[in-house]
Amino acid sequence: MHKSLIALVGAAGIGFAALAAPGTANAQCFGCAVGAGVLGGLFAGAVVGSAIANSPPPGYYPPPPPPGYYYPPPPPGAYYPPPPGAYPPPPAYAQLAPGCHWGHRRVWVEGVGYQWRTVQVCP
Repeated sequence: MHKSLIALVGAAGIGFAALAAPGTANAQCFGCAVGAGVLGGLFAGAVVGSAIANSPPPGYYPPPPPPGYYYPPPPPGAYYPPPPGAYPPPPAYAQLAPGCHWGHRRVWVEGVGYQWRTVQVCP
């Protein structure tokens, strides 16, 4: 479609050039040539403008996914294992204060935002 439209515009341009070729000098009809030039320019502008307006936007790409590991999609009929845990259990050397326990809380991580973390919760 795009190539045929370009060919059509080119053929129209050659046709208008043939119409605008100099002829015999006629001093009484100056407005005729101006009118033909204006009409030809309006026609060419309408053709080119409609071709530009109906074209898709140049190079739109959706935004990339957020960083992290994503499993590839499983083949049809295959078993898809559950993903691993988000965070490992707290280290063995971590000492709990008396009366405290480990719990999952949303905490602010600078440069990332809110994330779920395993933190020490004391009443």
